[in-house]
Amino acid sequence: MNGPGAPADPNPFLVTEKSELLALLVLEGMTTRRAVSLLSVYGSPAQALHAVRSGGLGEPALRAFSSGWASAARGIDPGCLLASLESGGTRFLARGEPGYPTLLSAIEDPPLGLFCRGKPPPGDASLAAVVGARKASPYGLEVARWLSAELAQAGVGIVSGAAYGIDSAAHASALDAGGYSCAVLGCGIDVVYPRSQAGLYRRLEAAGCILSEYPPGVHPAKERFPARNRIIAGMTPGVVVVEASGSSGALITARFALDGGREVMAVPGQVLSDNSAGTNALIREGAVAITRPEDVLDALGLDRLFKPDRTAGERMAPAGPEQAALLRALERGFCDVEDLARIVGLSAGRALSLLAAMEVEGLVTRGRGSRYQVGPR
Repeated sequence: MNGPGAPADPNPFLVTEKSELLALLVLEGMTTRRAVSLLSVYGSPAQALHAVRSGGLGEPALRAFSSGWASAARGIDPGCLLASLESGGTRFLARGEPGYPTLLSAIEDPPLGLFCRGKPPPGDASLAAVVGARKASPYGLEVARWLSAELAQAGVGIVSGAAYGIDSAAHASALDAGGYSCAVLGCGIDVVYPRSQAGLYRRLEAAGCILSEYPPGVHPAKERFPARNRIIAGMTPGVVVVEASGSSGALITARFALDGGREVMAVPGQVLSDNSAGTNALIREGAVAITRPEDVLDALGLDRLFKPDRTAGERMAPAGPEQAALLRALERGFCDVEDLARIVGLSAGRALSLLAAMEVEGLVTRGRGSRYQVGPR
């Protein structure tokens, strides 16, 4: 599949007038398409904001919002709004300025601006999207953790949607492995959804980032998640669907990737599992089948950063006490990740991350059912 084309030059006023752009985007009912319509008529954020404040919008599609927007816009001081946002720890990234994801500008309808907490990926970062079912199976979760941990160790940042299931497993394992991860939300950046994800949000802000095209305070709504998925697909050169039913939202992300000229990859699943119907269908339709992390690197044209296999005589010593404890537990024979984590007193994600590194070093072998034993590959 061909890669995305070069990003189109954005309107230069998006950066020089980004406080006015922000003032437009925070208006209730404003969307990227409506803001683009305003800019196409008035030319720049400042001129568009002036027109909104006048209350005389002539565009039929925007006329219904005219009076409400006019009243709200008159009460906004753009400079103070931007300063207040940034003082609260949220950056506003206008399309075209440093920090705005480079590849995202190449999609059909890129956001005019993004709200960000944490560190946005640098322009030269290697990224891959890892997405899948919310109601993931143990198999799907294990694969998502394994792939994300090894990709993170290879220097690939993981982008996903911070939902339950595959998304959360991908984010957490990338961070556990010491890598970078970015979550794209379908709500305001200050809205934790679901609420139980608060811990993951904190970790992402500290070691990665959270992005949203929706202003702070915007609550999740069904129609916002497909729009969010176009950003996940647009930020990366390729999307890995780990597990998905035939109606999964992850397939929407895959369609956006395909439409944008990005690589679509899928993990094969059990043929009798509903959770694998979508991924298996993607493979039948031409998606790259992913059975190991190197497959993702090959599909994206990234250099292989994994260390070469070692013979038994060349195996390295454990890197720390946690790895040593895992090796002691494995002296009893084959053991799966959940049991190893319980024996050693680690989280399953942390244990999987350590085991992935140990497998690369030749310290352990993964057998059937993702059960591990001591020894070289």
